[in-house]
Amino acid sequence: MTQFSFEQAVEKIRESDARFSPAAYDFIRRCLDHSIQRLGRKDEKTPSHVKGKELLEGFRHLALQEFGPMAKTVLNEWGIQNCSQVGDIVFQLVQYGILGKSETDQPDDFQEIWTFTEAFESPFQPKIMVLRRRSPQRKISPRQKGARDRKPRSSSKLKKA
Repeated sequence: MTQFSFEQAVEKIRESDARFSPAAYDFIRRCLDHSIQRLGRKDEKTPSHVKGKELLEGFRHLALQEFGPMAKTVLNEWGIQNCSQVGDIVFQLVQYGILGKSETDQPDDFQEIWTFTEAFESPFQPKIMVLRRRSPQRKISPRQKGARDRKPRSSSKLKKA
């Protein structure tokens, strides 16, 4: 098998499948590094393995961290619209030897664990506050001694002419 550089592999992949921009491949590679770091596996001597679900969580975390409310828009612009497409990119990079995989890794590991709307829009939606209605509690002060009863004044008195 011919050894390709990352850039060469992406170029070869895109010759037959141009669904994803080169930036999408680079982002997935950075997501792998980010996931390894978040899982605390960066200092291990052997190459770290990351499961599909772990990579997806790292992907979501890094996208929110770097792009904030624009994450879904940026990812869609690169051609990534759902979790399974992240898996497509991973396995394309595996095919060209850029990423490795274990015997148990498969594209189904990247099934939809969340929608892009849930992952990238919901965190920025206003929170709905539930207000609890309280029964009105009016404090009535006790009547003071010696207070006179007053008659209510009427604002519209009719005068007889």
